[in-house]
Amino acid sequence: MIEFITNLSIEYGFSQEVIIASFVSLFVMLIFIAILIFKIFEPKFKLYRVDMFHNVLWKWSYTGEKIVDLWCYCPKCKSMLHVDDENCSTTSNLGDKITFFVCHKCGECEVGRIKGGDRNYALRVVTREILAKIRLNTFDIYKYK
Repeated sequence: MIEFITNLSIEYGFSQEVIIASFVSLFVMLIFIAILIFKIFEPKFKLYRVDMFHNVLWKWSYTGEKIVDLWCYCPKCKSMLHVDDENCSTTSNLGDKITFFVCHKCGECEVGRIKGGDRNYALRVVTREILAKIRLNTFDIYKYK
């Protein structure tokens, strides 16, 4: 490689520093273009990371195509919500099992609720709703930015 650069330097009259800087710049540009192409062809649904379900703001991220880090936030103050599902362990009737979403910053008020089970059930319900919007292509990536 050094011999090649020396030959270019002698043959075309450029200094070796200019030739090395040109090769480094070309390499950096190729990496940048590869990243740009990867981002352009990334599925659009991966930009869908925020939505409102059951009067609660939900945020998540992706690992591959799997939804991870799903959690609920207050639609007013954007703080993380406390999940109250204590009644789910005391009753066996599914109709009586309710998960409440409470905001401590907004005066301990209930923001939303999901009937039918505990916090894990609620997370699965919201995950299914997210996946349904992705499958039906009805999501909006700009609505809650």
